[in-house]
Amino acid sequence: MLACKRLKRFFNSCINYISVNTYKINENTYKTEIGETKSEISETKIEINKTRTKGNKTRTEVSKIYKYKFKSVGFKQLKLISFIIIFLLQNITFTDNLISNAEIPIPDKLRIGLYYETTALSNFAISAQNGLTIGSVNNNIFSPIYIENSSGQVAVRKDSYFNSNNNKLTEYKPTDKSIPAGDKLGPVHIQIGNSYQDFSSANDALTSIKTTGIAAYLAFVDSWQIWFGFYVDQSTAQTDISSILTPILPGYTFNVVSQTTNRIVVSKPTGETAFIIGSDTNILRIKPNETNSPYIFKLNNNDNLRYRGELEVRRFTGSDMTLINIVPTEQYLYGVVPAEIGSGAGPEALKAQAVAARTYLLNNQDKHKKYDFQLCSTTNCQVYKGFSGEYSSTNKAVDDTAGKKLTYNGKLAEIFYFSSSGGMTEDAKNVWGTDIPYLKSVEDKYENTNSYHYNWETTLTSSKIKEIMLGRGYDLGDMKGITVTKTSDAGRVTELVISGTKSQRTYKLDGCRTVFGFDSQWYVVTSDAQISIKKGDNTVTKTMLGTKKVMTAKGVKDLTVTNGSITVIGANGVKKTVAAVPTSYKFTGKGWGHAVGMSQEGAIGMAKAGFKYDQILQHYFQGTVIE
Repeated sequence: MLACKRLKRFFNSCINYISVNTYKINENTYKTEIGETKSEISETKIEINKTRTKGNKTRTEVSKIYKYKFKSVGFKQLKLISFIIIFLLQNITFTDNLISNAEIPIPDKLRIGLYYETTALSNFAISAQNGLTIGSVNNNIFSPIYIENSSGQVAVRKDSYFNSNNNKLTEYKPTDKSIPAGDKLGPVHIQIGNSYQDFSSANDALTSIKTTGIAAYLAFVDSWQIWFGFYVDQSTAQTDISSILTPILPGYTFNVVSQTTNRIVVSKPTGETAFIIGSDTNILRIKPNETNSPYIFKLNNNDNLRYRGELEVRRFTGSDMTLINIVPTEQYLYGVVPAEIGSGAGPEALKAQAVAARTYLLNNQDKHKKYDFQLCSTTNCQVYKGFSGEYSSTNKAVDDTAGKKLTYNGKLAEIFYFSSSGGMTEDAKNVWGTDIPYLKSVEDKYENTNSYHYNWETTLTSSKIKEIMLGRGYDLGDMKGITVTKTSDAGRVTELVISGTKSQRTYKLDGCRTVFGFDSQWYVVTSDAQISIKKGDNTVTKTMLGTKKVMTAKGVKDLTVTNGSITVIGANGVKKTVAAVPTSYKFTGKGWGHAVGMSQEGAIGMAKAGFKYDQILQHYFQGTVIE
C-alpha cells in the first residue's frame, strides 16, 4: 500500500503538471493547457519538467522518462487514464522489502557474534530436537558433510591440544608447566592414501577402510583426504604407522600431518569423529534439519542458549573459536527487544524499542567486520539472547513495526538508548562531543522515580581513587581534591579535575562518568573536607580547602596542609574544624547510562501515560521521521 500511495502522489502530480508545465516531445515543445488536445503521438518518450524560481535563480527539475502511446488524447481523457492506472496499482501486492526498504535496505539475515575474542570457545556441543546437518559453505553454496538425525549432542572443538577427563575436555599448551592428568588429544594426524577428487569418492574409500577396524575419518583441507588419530607429537604418529596401519592396510601410503591453526573437529554424539575441516575456501556451517519446528539449535545442552537460524564456526587470530549465529533480521530483533527493555514494558514502549533497535542495527552493520559478523550479542552492540529470551509480547511489537526505522532528512538516524535519564536526557555534544540536531536534551518527566538507579550514590576513599588513577597510568600522588569545574545545562558534569600532591588530571564529557565507572554523568561531589562559602553575590558554594589558596601575612599561598584538620573562622567569629584533605568522596547522582537518545524507563512511562510509539520516538529524537 505504501508504494501505491507514492505512485498515486506521483500520477496526481503529473496531472497537475499537464495543466501548467512544459512538455518536451520529439524535440518539439508544446504548452499544455486544460482541455487542449494533443497531436497524435505513438510510442514516444515524454520528459516532464517543472520549473522552480527562488530569488534570481531558476531551476528546472526533470522527472523520470516514461513511454506512453497517445492518439488525440485530451486532458480529461489523460486524467481518466491516470486514475485507471492508479486503480490497477492499488490492487497489486508489493512486498515490504520492495516498498519500505528501497532506499535503506534491510538485510534478510544478520550475522551475530555469540562468542568471540575473550569469550571465544575452545570446544562446545550443539544439538537440535530433530537433528542437524553439518557441512561447509563456499560462495554461499552449502554442501552437507554429516547429518545427525537424533537430538544427541554433536561436539565441535579446535584441532588443538586437549586433556580428556570424565568426558570433559580442557585445552592446554604443551609448554604449560603443569598439565593435568588424563587422556591427551593432539593436532597431529596420519593421512591414509592420497587426496580424493570429491566427497563421494573419499567417503567410499573411507567406508572400505573402516571395515578393517581402523577408526579413520574424513578431512577437508581444500581437498578430500582420509585421516587417522589425534597425536600430541609426530614420533608417536610414526610409531603407529609402523605398528598399526601398515600391517592392516598394506599398499597404502601414510603421511604425518602437522598442526595448523585453522582446523576444526566435529564428533558424533557417540564420540566417533565425523570429520575435520581446515580450509582457506570453505567455512563450517551447522543447520538444524528442516523438520525442526521451531527452526532452532541449542548450545551445550543449555535451554538458555537456544537460537534461531544457523551457526557458523570460524577460527581467527585473536578470536579462536568464533561462533556466529546467522539469523533472519526480524527474528534477531525477537531476541533483542525483551533483553533490552523487558517483556512487560507495554505495547507502545516495546514498539518504540523495536524501531530503535532496528535502526541501530542498520547503522552498525560493519561494527565487527574484522571477524566477519555484523553485531555482537552483548551491550557492546545490543543485548541478544536468541530464542531463549523471546516473549510473545515482544515478538508482536517487532511484527507490528516490521521494516520501520527512524530517519532524519531522508537518511538513517543515529540511534542511542539507555536505561534511565533521571529526569532529563543529554545533548550528544555534552557526552561525545558531536552536535547532532536530533540528539538534544529533552525533559523526561514520565520516568518512574523509583526505577533502578534513578537515584544513586557511591563513596570512594582517597586511597581507592589513588589506586584507580595509578591503574590508569597516572601517578597524581595523594589525593587533595576532586572538583566539578563545568556542567551542562541539564546538570551533568562535563569537566572534572582530580588533584593530587604531585599533579592533577582533567576529564571531560563522557570521561567524567567512565573514569570511575559511575552509573551516569549527572552527579555532585561532596567530601568530609568540604565547607560552604558565601560569595559576593550572596550565593553559597561548596569547596575543598586542600585545593585552594589562602591569604597570609606574607601574601597568597597554596594551602599545603596534607593531613590533620583545619580550623576555619566563619561569620560572626564562628569556628569550624574540617579535615585538611578529604579521606573520602561521596558522589550523589541521577540516572543510569549515557543519557543520549531514548530513555527506556521514560519510554515505559510515556506508554503508560497513553503515548503511541511514534510519539515516544519523536520526543526523544526530535525532527526524525518513522519510515
